[in-house]
This record gives sequence, C-alpha cells and structure tokens, in this order.
Amino acid sequence: MPSSSRRTWFRRRKGPPVQPHAAAPSLPIRELLSEDLAEISLTLVAGHSGLDRLLTQPQIQKAGLALTGPLRELHPGRLQVLGHAEISFLEHLPDARRSELVRELFEAGLTCFVLTRGLAYSPEFIQLAEERSVPLFSTSVPTSQAVGTLGRFLEEKLAPRDLLHGVLLDVYGLGVLLLGESGVGKSEAALELIVRGHRLVSDDGVEIIRRGGILTGAGPSLTRFHMELRGLGIINIKDLFGVAAVRERKDIDMAVRLELWKEGKAYERLGLDEPTFTLLGVPLPYIEMPVTPGKNLSVLLEVAARNQLLKRRGYHPAKELARRLDDSIQRKSR
Repeated sequence: MPSSSRRTWFRRRKGPPVQPHAAAPSLPIRELLSEDLAEISLTLVAGHSGLDRLLTQPQIQKAGLALTGPLRELHPGRLQVLGHAEISFLEHLPDARRSELVRELFEAGLTCFVLTRGLAYSPEFIQLAEERSVPLFSTSVPTSQAVGTLGRFLEEKLAPRDLLHGVLLDVYGLGVLLLGESGVGKSEAALELIVRGHRLVSDDGVEIIRRGGILTGAGPSLTRFHMELRGLGIINIKDLFGVAAVRERKDIDMAVRLELWKEGKAYERLGLDEPTFTLLGVPLPYIEMPVTPGKNLSVLLEVAARNQLLKRRGYHPAKELARRLDDSIQRKSR
C-alpha cells in the first residue's frame, strides 16, 4: 500500500518510553576469593589492603604488547592477567628498564593482577603492590583456563542488570514481560495464563540481566514463584500447580504494557507500526494493550505471543494484508 494511503489507517504517535539504565555494576576485588572461583584456586600474594578496590568492566586484559609501548591501552577497571609471555619479557629487560616499567604499571592505576601457571612475582612487584594497595593473585592453572573461568565469572557479576516492576511469563516458549501500573490486572492475567498451561517466571518484581544483546529475567530468590492476588493474598504457584507451571529464568522476547482504557488515546488498530521498548539498551517488541471490563486478557496475550512467533519466522499478517490491498488497488487503477 502506498505510504500516503497507509497513513490514513492509523495515527502515528510518540514511541514508547525507554526504561532508564540502572547504575553501572561494580565488583569488589575480594569477590575473586569466593567459592565460585574454586576451580582456579586464586591465592592472594600481596595488596591485602586493596581488596575493596572495584572492578568495573567484565573484559579481562592481558598486558601483552602494551608492555612494549605506552601503557594507555591498559584499562584501570579491568582485571589484568600476566602469563608466561609477560613475565618472560620482563625478565629479559635490563634491570633499570624493568624497574621503570613495573613502576609505570602501578602508576597506571590498574585494579589488580592475576599471575598464572604457578609463576612467581618479583620482590619489586610485591613491594609496589603493598605500597599502592594493589592486590596480586596467583594461580597454578594455565593462562587460557584462568582467562576462561574469570571471564565467565566477571560477565555474570558485572553484566548490566535492573529490577523492574512487572510479571514475566513463558508463553509458547516466548518470554513475555507484562508491564503496567499496580492494580491494572497483571497478576490476574498471568494467573489465567498459568491455568491455560503457560509458565510463571516472576510476579511483581523481575530481576533482569543483559548478556550481549539478550535480556534474561528471573524472580528474586525470596519471593520466587509467589504471586500476590488482591482478595486472595499471596499464593505459591509451584505448590498449587506443580513444577511444570514455573521456571527459574527466561530470556525476554517481548513486552506488553497493560493500561486502563484512555478515552481519546490512539491505540494500534492494524499492527503496521512496530514500536519497541528499550530495556538496558536492548529494544524489545512492544504492545500497549488497553484493559476494559469483559476483555479476556489471557487469550489476547496468547494471540500476541503467537503473532510474534509468526513475525520471527518472516510472516507479518498486517503487512501481508497491506501488500494485498496495494496490489488490488494497483490492478483496479490500470
């Protein structure tokens, strides 16, 4: 359908709100001594007083070629890993140049170091670490294993995350995030979906974490699988409906905002527009669904999920209808 004709079908409106980013996460260095990293068994060699320093980036950095030139490529918020190559390079430098370079490393404001393969720090390294409160760790595992394990750990701990008021469900395999003001009916709609065989991830509060371009939601551990229903109180979905009615986490694929019908507001009638809701920098397919007495929200949400599955497979019903109408108009105008 020509754009001029298509515009008469619906009125464009401002895009949906963007969810503000949560504060950037950080991780105290002392967390590297947790049981989660028992696989590589890190040992704190020096810099005990710096354990409250913060890692702010999940990327792990190996000094490598940076040691041969300016150290501006070394980032203070990252964990620095030293392996055989770096230690061998330092050992083959003249004493004066080695002392100068080690001092420059500590003057660069780096957060902490991990030395692999059971190698030993030089006395000079240890002395400067104590003076500047920079933690030094060592491990006996190979560099590749240390980098892999630490990388996974830091990606989990330092991934952008937020706690959002809403309900997350698994509907036909899609993670559907229900948004809306308190009392609009999110929990009641979710309960209907659970009765129809779909699965609850979290009610009321959803902990969301971003890994790459994927958002994953889960329920807070204290209230997981519980639901608050006005007039009934708090119920446990897992106990009432069984383990098949819940799941611990789910990637989020779309967002639906439930809101009380607003007279005069232009709601989507055709589905040609494809708005998004941006959460932690990731755009999600977004629907604003008006709530009125007598509406069967659970069926509408099921249809919304089915329709999104069709779009994922390349079939867009509204655009297909618009194309057929366009073809019909062109044939009649000849």
